Amino acid sequence: MIPVTYFDGRSSRAHAATLAVDAGQAVLRDADGAELRRASLSSLRVSERVRRAPRLVTFADGAFCQVSDHAAFDRLLADTGHQEGWVAKAQNSWRMAGMAVAALVAVLVLGYYVLLPWSAAHMARAVPAALEAQLGRATLASLDNGLVEPTRVPPAEQARIRTGFASLKRPEDPGHDYQIVFRRGGRLGANALALPGGTIVVTDELVSLAGTGAGMLGVLAHEAGHIAQRHGLQQVIQASAVGALAAYMFGDFSSVLAGVPAAMLTLRYSREHEREADAYAIEIMQRNRLPPSALAEVLVALENQGRNADKKDSAPRAHEEEPPLDDFLSTHPHTRERIEALRAAGS
Repeated sequence: MIPVTYFDGRSSRAHAATLAVDAGQAVLRDADGAELRRASLSSLRVSERVRRAPRLVTFADGAFCQVSDHAAFDRLLADTGHQEGWVAKAQNSWRMAGMAVAALVAVLVLGYYVLLPWSAAHMARAVPAALEAQLGRATLASLDNGLVEPTRVPPAEQARIRTGFASLKRPEDPGHDYQIVFRRGGRLGANALALPGGTIVVTDELVSLAGTGAGMLGVLAHEAGHIAQRHGLQQVIQASAVGALAAYMFGDFSSVLAGVPAAMLTLRYSREHEREADAYAIEIMQRNRLPPSALAEVLVALENQGRNADKKDSAPRAHEEEPPLDDFLSTHPHTRERIEALRAAGS
């Protein structure tokens, strides 16, 4: 018999009472020992134990008892054969709670580094080619809307670069229509951007630095690798994981892909994507008897250019309204590692 506070469900008045178990039934008596009610144990609902909070025993009609003596109540429950669920036990065990937190962290880490990239790759490949091409046109329109200017590269140089790229022996990629377009980069600086669908934007500044020979073809082959393997879409989908997952499940990519044009302009390729694009470029250059080290030398020139620019002006100038955007090295990170790998491939 344990002391309880009884509420009959008809008023807010609290009644001092006792609760006991007799012949498989719960018996509630008032302070004078008079029986208030009796009910089968199977008809009662017992609240989970939450530290020092009072527990509730609720009758079928909504009346309930509030129990504060946890030790006595646990003994009473044990005598009736009542078993707490594992969730209730976990809620009151620091060890199990700690294990649950550790498991959650492990699942999140595994999901972020393994499951999310794997899912994004599959979803990117599920985007129809026509929709991908439309996204590429939208991204180019965003670039042309004030970020870049018409190119000043002479038509003869443009033709030389386009002809050189078109003559390369490349892996079959029927889903993409490769086109090279030129723009004066301005705040983009020396850069090349791989847009969905097959368009590669080359800035005048990159042409000035890399020329029209093997180094430029290496850059274009690298960008073609990003396009062929849809790295840009994968990165965008990873950045929009929740919406992308819903799109993949329900078949509507419009909500996710509407933000692709803006996202492509601030894209950061992962280390693995850079390795894959470099491997793609190395394969093309070797197939066409071009030295992979030519691409490495372009990266070195870009690295030196960036280092010299930092020395000349380490702080933003007062008259600049906007800070410069990232160049090829910051949108294609891990430069030193890539240079060494490219040189090794050519040796």
